[in-house]
Amino acid sequence: MGWLKNFVLKTYFQMIQRKINHWQKNPLSSQRAVFNKLLHKGMMTSFGKEHRFNQIKSYEDFKANVPLHSYDRLLKYIERIRAGEKDVLWPGRPLYLATTSGTTSGEKYIPVTKDSLKKGMASTVLCSASYITETDNTDPLNRKMVILSANPELKEDKYLKYGKITGIFNNHIPNFLKTQRIPSIKTNMIWDWEAKMTQTVKESIGQDVGMVGGFPAWIIRYFERILEETGKKTIAEVFPNLQVITHGGVAYPPYKKRMESLIGKSFHRLEVFSASEGFMAYQDKQGRDDLLLVPDGEIFYEFVPLEDYGKENPRRFQLSEVEIGINYALYISTMGGLWAYEIGDTVTFTETKPYRLKVSGRTKHFISNSGEHLISEQVEMALGKTCDKLNVEVRDFSVAPSIKDEAGGNRHEWLIEFKDLPKDLSTFSAELSLALREVSDNYNLLVESEVLNLPIITPLKKGAFVEYMKSINKMTHQNKVPRLMNNRELANGIQPWALDGSKESVYEGHY
Repeated sequence: MGWLKNFVLKTYFQMIQRKINHWQKNPLSSQRAVFNKLLHKGMMTSFGKEHRFNQIKSYEDFKANVPLHSYDRLLKYIERIRAGEKDVLWPGRPLYLATTSGTTSGEKYIPVTKDSLKKGMASTVLCSASYITETDNTDPLNRKMVILSANPELKEDKYLKYGKITGIFNNHIPNFLKTQRIPSIKTNMIWDWEAKMTQTVKESIGQDVGMVGGFPAWIIRYFERILEETGKKTIAEVFPNLQVITHGGVAYPPYKKRMESLIGKSFHRLEVFSASEGFMAYQDKQGRDDLLLVPDGEIFYEFVPLEDYGKENPRRFQLSEVEIGINYALYISTMGGLWAYEIGDTVTFTETKPYRLKVSGRTKHFISNSGEHLISEQVEMALGKTCDKLNVEVRDFSVAPSIKDEAGGNRHEWLIEFKDLPKDLSTFSAELSLALREVSDNYNLLVESEVLNLPIITPLKKGAFVEYMKSINKMTHQNKVPRLMNNRELANGIQPWALDGSKESVYEGHY
């Protein structure tokens, strides 16, 4: 009966791919349709009435009536929803509230409505459809899938259930897929992340795994635990039929060498750009590192040039107005009732026919202790190049400012959890700085003018970031280590896990 299942899968995904082909050719008409639907539904809400949705006939009208919103600006509406009020941001009441990981701020509650859940669940099959269309390979879908996700057991407010978005999605997985997923429902409902990981590893060993999904850092830790438990050298020995890694949340390049080393054979990647607020883009082609924007889902997109971010009246553009190579802060309006909402991510378009982009960083994740204004994309690219050149594998990292009142005292401190220490940390520092100079003109200018000096490399003990995240009660699969900090909160807090004597051995010299 395997041939019948493959036939059904291919037929289903061919239908999905035809829809993808349509909106790839007509992205702007798809966005107009989403825009009109959002306004039509929004007219019936308190927010829509306050912002005169009935008078909005164009995008220019929308900009004039609806200001850009941070979470704080929407908070009064969220509080009304939590108090049980209907028709606040979207008709009726939300089904759930999705709690964010709180990487850059306190916990947020994002409405998940019937409309947004339906669209969000539908969007998750897009990458599978494109993958099967490109490779003609349904084999991974016939094997076990390890998905490292949140607890599906939701908490309850007086009127609404709430939890992580992946936990909410877990409650709506089709029954036929539940038998293929690892961990089991019972294991996935373990609240302690380390205990859940231990049990997930036990359930995985001996299974025919074809796909693994999650944040790259968590996949790596899962693989390392598998190898520790089995005594094998590579994941290919444990899961010979593993073919696909699905991932998102953070950039892949810093993890590339470690992932390849652990798996020990070739594999395909499927990267997604999604969040509690919605599903936005995905990797539709193997061998490409940009993502295909989804214009016909639940989201109307707006873009603010990063150089305008934080200004009182920033320029804001719709999809038809974006340009290739410009770094934009992303704002979205959704079927969950978010309106011109700052999602916190920055993107750069690589193509506009169709619209493809890269996630370049976070609006609050940059480092600029001397005016260099490095963003996540640049530090991740530089670290990836350095690791490739020196054949070094990184498990996780973060960057903080290091400022001292002395000549050459301005530097960055890189807190890095290596698989194995580089042979020479000074060489690693110098190569890393050279790579940064290649990707950032600002950084290069500050180095040439001797404002910035060689970065400090602080190697960390194995498991340092896990232990640190535990210590601040942020140890879940959705809590990501901040890549870039403009303060030393993380750098100081993680010092108990620094390798002994690491600081004394590094970089007393200058360029």
